[in-house]
Amino acid sequence: MRLPPYFKTSIVAIVLFVSLLIIKGFQETSIAKKEALPIPDTEQVNDDPSEPLIEDKRVYDGHNLELKHVYITIFDQGTVPGNDISFYDLNESYKEYSNLDSGPNLDILFQSGTEDGPSDNGFLSAGSDVPNATIELRGRSSRLEAQKSYKIRLQDNGGLWYGQKVINLNKHADDQTRVRNKLAFDYFKKIPNTISLRTDFVQLHVKDLTNSSSDKEFVDYGLYTHIEQLNDEALAARGLNPDGHLYKAENFEFYRYPEQLKLSDDATYEKKVFESILKINGSENHEELLTMLEDVNDVSKPFDQVFKTYFNEDNYLTWLALNIMFGNYDTMSTNYYLYSPLNSDKWYFIPWDFDKALGRDLEMTSSLPDWQLGIQRYWGTVLHKRYLRDPQNVEKLTAKIEEISGIVNEETTKGMIDQYYPLVKAFVLNKPDLTYLKIEANQYDTFYKRLETITTRNKDLYYESIERPMPIFLHYERKNDQDTFAWDVSHDLQGDSLTYHFQLSSDPDFKHSITDVSNAKNFSFELDPLPSGRYYWRVLVEDGNGHEQIPFDYYRDNEKRVHWGVQEIIIP
Repeated sequence: MRLPPYFKTSIVAIVLFVSLLIIKGFQETSIAKKEALPIPDTEQVNDDPSEPLIEDKRVYDGHNLELKHVYITIFDQGTVPGNDISFYDLNESYKEYSNLDSGPNLDILFQSGTEDGPSDNGFLSAGSDVPNATIELRGRSSRLEAQKSYKIRLQDNGGLWYGQKVINLNKHADDQTRVRNKLAFDYFKKIPNTISLRTDFVQLHVKDLTNSSSDKEFVDYGLYTHIEQLNDEALAARGLNPDGHLYKAENFEFYRYPEQLKLSDDATYEKKVFESILKINGSENHEELLTMLEDVNDVSKPFDQVFKTYFNEDNYLTWLALNIMFGNYDTMSTNYYLYSPLNSDKWYFIPWDFDKALGRDLEMTSSLPDWQLGIQRYWGTVLHKRYLRDPQNVEKLTAKIEEISGIVNEETTKGMIDQYYPLVKAFVLNKPDLTYLKIEANQYDTFYKRLETITTRNKDLYYESIERPMPIFLHYERKNDQDTFAWDVSHDLQGDSLTYHFQLSSDPDFKHSITDVSNAKNFSFELDPLPSGRYYWRVLVEDGNGHEQIPFDYYRDNEKRVHWGVQEIIIP
């Protein structure tokens, strides 16, 4: 039976009236309950550590083993008056600019395509004679390499390249395998409650119009690895809040750094000084960051509560465990991001840069100290040091390493690198990459195959490292007409008693001893003023089970040989 319109209207009105009465009664009841409850303790409000960092994994669709082709045309000054330097000058600009300076850039035409040349495959182009992007050098140590790494920024008329406006083309000249970053970030895609970055193998083709002697054709620059720039666009693509705080660690050990890290409205605030510690990639409102750092460095506050307030433990342990298993020795104070979403107290660790991981230490001419490849690497950072002092937290880290080993293991690694191998080897053993390869071509397979077992090796090194005392820092000063040698208190994760072996020598190899004191239990030693000259000292930390540890300090001699655990002092 069809109801007349006026009858429908009456029913709707009655339903709305009854609904309002129900809502009003519910609100009054809720208010009464709230008034009856005690005001919650502010320290308990953020006590829930359950806010995981979850990304939309569909962001990696299209980022597989397919080789991407990038074509760039470097315009000369005649076409683009602003290009007043050549591409050669750009590549040599590292001589005039520090690592923290972006340096100059050139206007370019960015195109993508196939091995046959640029093509219209969905990426916008403004034509063959109009700039749509800029190019600059990227990286720190990589700027010194013969083959440079580049950062390309697409302009508005350049469109997007796989949803990205910034393309980081990394040469990884020090990586004999050329796959470490790809392997690491592909692994991160498999790990829950953390995020990875879109990573692709790219062949770069360059037409350099600034070189008058060139034939104006595209030149093959070989294999590069593109690693997605972590910025607001990358966060948004993962379904994460793009308007929060995002910092990249440059020289950051979770100290407060009051002279460098200041609020942006402070009259003495200098962004460049701030970014010598943390590079700003998000909001420039630093209040939440500084509040967190003050609490992390406040030893009067219970650390477990501080940690639960500001960090998600699973994210933290996952980041720490993976870096240990990857043997990434360049993460104590750099090469990671800190992200805090808007309207959240939580700070999350996001990975960045693994060219010094996955066996890179085995390719070095001088070996690293044991503490660089174990848990001790993180002892120089306030947050890690306070967290790892609790034996239960070390057990949690060990459990996380074992959990992740179900994903990160020799079988999985072999499957992944076997897929990379045909593509990568074809570039490595051909020009231009072969020209700059730092090993003999017939050694490549040996270096490459070693990747299979490297996480097992690093896991074993972790278990060895937790048996050793923690490294210390050395402190020398001349005070009250005395030479005072002091050192930090070490720590043993098993609670073993520790002794200190103080050594002073006229040479960094300690062949000519001046003072040698073993089994010391204090933390300083005084001598009458030493005569003018150069001296070298160290303190070896020993536990009762024969495990020994050296200091964090090191000395590099004129032949660039590193003497780990040694401090040089010069008496004028």
